[in-house]
Amino acid sequence: MKTFARVIAVVMMVAVLASLMAACGNKGYMDKNILGSWKQTDEVDGNWTWTFNDDNTCRLVGDNFDSEGTFKIENETNGKIHIKLKDWKEEKLFTYAVTPKVLDLEEMEVSYHCFKQ
Repeated sequence: MKTFARVIAVVMMVAVLASLMAACGNKGYMDKNILGSWKQTDEVDGNWTWTFNDDNTCRLVGDNFDSEGTFKIENETNGKIHIKLKDWKEEKLFTYAVTPKVLDLEEMEVSYHCFKQ
């Protein structure tokens, strides 16, 4: 009877740990400096506003464009951010650099130089 109780206790512990790990998900590292709204105003590249939220959702609004999506920062050292917007066919990998006032996002086809709003 004691063995059966131990087995049940172990199974319950494993179930609790598995559910806790699943609840955490894989949102990646969160650089709190990137959170908020960032605006680029440029005669050549146009006016764009990026918004990054602490739940890993984001939004890009520009001239004739408005799309929401998700983002994931790879880790705290390599400056890589994955962004997937609903209106994009696929996820894009950007290199980013952020200070309290400036956010730079660079990808093979596009780059953004934005200021904190």
